[in-house]
Amino acid sequence: MKKVNSILSLLIVLLLLSACARKQYAMKSANGYLVEMNNRFDDHPDPAMLSFVQSYKSRLDAEMNEVIGEAAQTLTKTGTQSVLANFTADAMLEYATGLCGTVDFAVINNGGLRMILNQGAVTVGNMYEIYAFENRLVLLELPGKAVKQLFDGFAQSQKSAQGFSKSVRLTLKNNAIESLTIGGKPLDENATYKVVTVDYLAEGNSGMEAFTQATRYTDLNTTLRNAMIEYVKKLTAENKKIYAELDDRIEIKE
Repeated sequence: MKKVNSILSLLIVLLLLSACARKQYAMKSANGYLVEMNNRFDDHPDPAMLSFVQSYKSRLDAEMNEVIGEAAQTLTKTGTQSVLANFTADAMLEYATGLCGTVDFAVINNGGLRMILNQGAVTVGNMYEIYAFENRLVLLELPGKAVKQLFDGFAQSQKSAQGFSKSVRLTLKNNAIESLTIGGKPLDENATYKVVTVDYLAEGNSGMEAFTQATRYTDLNTTLRNAMIEYVKKLTAENKKIYAELDDRIEIKE
């Protein structure tokens, strides 16, 4: 009798497991149609949805229109060396140095700067327009040989402008490095350098495969945009305007 009961119990368990098994489905057909998004949807808006959206829009507008600084001149992003890239890279270096101590240089890609910064009042919204991506600031420890590879890549593709902090002095001739100093000293391929950049570039994108050779990777726990907003507010607190200029950090000889 015990054997029969055991068999019945086993059958019940199997039946329960079968009933709980995930069902398999297969799509038999699919169809669709296009709906043109035009102003006809504005004629009869849903009052509840309109009120809901407006409550967020008012708060967002107030935040985006907050004036946080003033630009002494328009910062453009054109050319092998641009004033906007210079300003951004220098700000990145100062920000990272404040968090981590000594940092050797900063790198930002020109493609990561989506708009120019116009002369005059600067708002939070302006910073969102320029630094549109959710790129995070990271600190890399990079072998000197990888640093050499990084700048060799820049020398060979000068039309693809990138931004370096003012601690870098790079002279190019015939698509090759003629001289390179970092922090006033010639590049030492046996040394290790601390470089602040964004996570997108640290992954080797935009031709910066050299960054993937980093021996240490530290997330600085902020986006580039938030760091730049904080930096502009700091300038304002010090009664300074946003200012940058072209200098001799990149020189190209004919």
